[in-house]
Amino acid sequence: MTAVLLGTLFVAVSIGVLRLHPFLALTLGAILAGSLGPSEAAAPERVYAALDATGAAFGDLVGAIGIAIALAAVIGDCLLRSGAADRIAGSLLGLFGERRAVWALAAAAYVLSIPVFFDTVFFLLIPLARALAHRAPGRYPMFVMAICAGAIATHSLVPPTPGPLGMADNLGLDLGTAIGFGLLLGILPVTAALLAAPRFARGMDVQPDRAGVTDTDPPGQDSPRPGLLASVFPIALPVVLMSGASAAGAGGAIPGAAWAAVLGHRNAALFLAAFAAAFVLWRTRRPPVRQLLGSFGGAIGEAGPIILITAAGGAFGRALAGGGITEDLARISSAADGFVLLLLAAGIASLLKLAQGSGTVAILTGSAIVASLVPDPSALSFHPAYLFAAVGFGSMAASWMNDSGFWVVGRMSGFSEGETFRTWTAVAAAVGVIGVVQVLVLATLFPLV
Repeated sequence: MTAVLLGTLFVAVSIGVLRLHPFLALTLGAILAGSLGPSEAAAPERVYAALDATGAAFGDLVGAIGIAIALAAVIGDCLLRSGAADRIAGSLLGLFGERRAVWALAAAAYVLSIPVFFDTVFFLLIPLARALAHRAPGRYPMFVMAICAGAIATHSLVPPTPGPLGMADNLGLDLGTAIGFGLLLGILPVTAALLAAPRFARGMDVQPDRAGVTDTDPPGQDSPRPGLLASVFPIALPVVLMSGASAAGAGGAIPGAAWAAVLGHRNAALFLAAFAAAFVLWRTRRPPVRQLLGSFGGAIGEAGPIILITAAGGAFGRALAGGGITEDLARISSAADGFVLLLLAAGIASLLKLAQGSGTVAILTGSAIVASLVPDPSALSFHPAYLFAAVGFGSMAASWMNDSGFWVVGRMSGFSEGETFRTWTAVAAAVGVIGVVQVLVLATLFPLV
């Protein structure tokens, strides 16, 4: 247990206090935890084995998720540059109407945060929230919380976002099932959190101009944008293909099942989606083909650190699992029913998020630890997807000043630290807690096994 405590403390202090890059902190933390783990070998042999194990775990995870994360970054970049993301947001606003703009913003963030990272979604939608706030005085905090609630749910629950993608791999869950469960289970907690949100913002008098940004028009308003169907297609395509592969695999020997499995492979589905997003960008902006193809380097470059952090977080989780925490938690979970195991999964993710700030790291490390407690997912009294959701929701429940999302929301919205706690922290915690309760209820009433 000493290895676990020292490894976790090292990562928390390195990232939260010393501001060391998460990749370095997690990699060094994995080596430290591995070196201090239970072993009768001499110190040099333990350190050597820890270095080897960290490299092997890192390589396994990069191989499993690296291509998918890079392709998701390309898709998100194309959606932003083509105006497709703005088209989706504007269409949802038109569907809901300005009187229900809170729900339009939440729905837009919910959809866009599947292929686009949280901070990018927030940057995209906050100008729209500011513009709406000028037409609806006093509702600006609600608009900000709507973006936060919708974006954090799919960011933490729906692949190919890095955390859920790595978590599905850790828990042995196929992506079609993970996407389906994540999309469905996020709806009720987001809705319930937004119904409670007026209480969080009660008494807040924040004007959007305080953010120091004077633009009040939705982004991309004067630029050509693709149609709604073309805008949604690159997002829907991988969801349909991966879900179809899962359905074909469950249906046994049916015509076309082999090709459905090929097209539904995460890398194949995301390659096709990336080509579709690039075609939408080309049709809308008409750049030279060579210029278009060369422009993907920026998105792939931005994905590089995410891949490194994601893989390092998974390696750190494996090191903790081998450092004694598995046995300690197993003693708790061995006599526990499914209800307690789900609470344990959510609690581990929440503590990891509280300690070091990154939701992705909390999801990857927490799911790796939880996976080590469940060597045979088929023996569970409920579907393993409920464990997936419990970890995802648990990672939302403890966001404070060591979370980059806290500062993104606060600075871009013009909120003080106290106001950011009352909005971002409160609504994220509400989505997480309500989500965990929902998982407990559904796993008890509808175990799906």
